Amino acid sequence: MTCTKQKKRRSLPRHNLHGRRVILVLVLVATAACSHAQPHHTPKVYPQSVGTEDSTLQILRGKFNPEEEENFVPLPQKYSPGRRQYLQQKTLEALERLAAAAKQAGYQLRVISATRTYDEQKAIWEHKFLGWRLVGGKNLAKTIQDEKARALEILRYSSMPGTSRHHWGTDLDLHEARLDGPVLSNKTFSEGRGAKFYDWLVQNAPRFGFCQPYRGTPKERNAGKYQHGYEEERWHWSYQPLASEYLKTFESHAAALKPSGFAGADAAAEFYLDYVQNIDPSCR
Repeated sequence: MTCTKQKKRRSLPRHNLHGRRVILVLVLVATAACSHAQPHHTPKVYPQSVGTEDSTLQILRGKFNPEEEENFVPLPQKYSPGRRQYLQQKTLEALERLAAAAKQAGYQLRVISATRTYDEQKAIWEHKFLGWRLVGGKNLAKTIQDEKARALEILRYSSMPGTSRHHWGTDLDLHEARLDGPVLSNKTFSEGRGAKFYDWLVQNAPRFGFCQPYRGTPKERNAGKYQHGYEEERWHWSYQPLASEYLKTFESHAAALKPSGFAGADAAAEFYLDYVQNIDPSCR
């Protein structure tokens, strides 16, 4: 049935009451049909910074393409020379402000790693779990036969796919252009220019909305609330206003977001929530 505006009909004689009743019934039926064809539902409201529930859960899982997501944008090459990386638009805007302040202080920010998808995190995880990439100079597939113990060793610094904050477009690994030493090493940020740069970040990054989720030891940051957690990562910073919304959504959908589909998942997934939740209170 096509729902169009009814044309005005000529008035019927008063004595033709039966005809008028028939027309009235037909009009009411047509109106009901139009209302049924075009329902008027109140949409469910989600935090503006996160998006709809379905799209948010896909981002939390890392199962999306940042090139196709409306809120994800590429980093300028000055922060990621020779590489195409993505962040959420709001994260990048905050990073630009942080970088400008850092430049005034004599530092040139570099982003070593920004958004990572599930598949990218899976590659990192499985290369370590299956022994294709050495961890601490060791082939863990040979040196640690027990899969749970091997997973726990990898989890000191690497997330299970589907649980990494790098999926969210809110977290990034920062470096400074003139630092010597390994880019993802606490030692690099504990001496010389690296220590000064880290101290500058600690003092200034919160002014622009950034926090350090993995500060201190796992026990220090959670007062014994969680059994497991990542070791300190002085290079890992998070845009708290947006990341805190994602964390709340993850916690409220924890069962649906239990990770799977990667080598060692059966051994590792039982304690995934500890690693998601055991963060510095400043990132809550």
